[in-house]
Amino acid sequence: MQFPDSDFWQFSIHFYQIEGVEQSCLELQNRFNLNVNLILFCYWLALEKKQTLTIKQWIHLIDTASGWDEINHSLRASRNTIKHSVISWPEDFKQQTIRAVLDIELCTEHMQQLSLEQCWKKMDTSHTSDSCESSVSNNINSYLSASRRDIADEIIKPQLLALSNASRVYMKSKHEKT
Repeated sequence: MQFPDSDFWQFSIHFYQIEGVEQSCLELQNRFNLNVNLILFCYWLALEKKQTLTIKQWIHLIDTASGWDEINHSLRASRNTIKHSVISWPEDFKQQTIRAVLDIELCTEHMQQLSLEQCWKKMDTSHTSDSCESSVSNNINSYLSASRRDIADEIIKPQLLALSNASRVYMKSKHEKT
């Protein structure tokens, strides 16, 4: 499938490959029901755009993501059902099916990201910051508030610390390229 160019998607691909990011994002998704694309969006806005969004703007982004969330959750559940199924399938067929569902899931994740980026482009994004760290923190806190998640900072601190470390690695590699 051919998708339009997306700065957010390119950022996500690079950021997700940094050690600790995948594990932290999946823990935030699986244990706390947070949206990985919105978590990545927090970091993209801060690291690439030096922007913070208001709670109202995050609510709008969450609404934009919600339609895709239902599709993504269904695909993820289907893939996990196949993975842990006791049905007697040849292992190679089972693995091919899991891979096919994962490919579709990645397409819908990509479409969700495109939707988020388009939504953001229509917003008044005048809230900028000189500090990437404060932008990340503000975006994460606003996203959590907007999603009405009552998650104590201490509970998700290990995942956020890993993502913070990854953001430093990302920025270092970005500066080395320039």
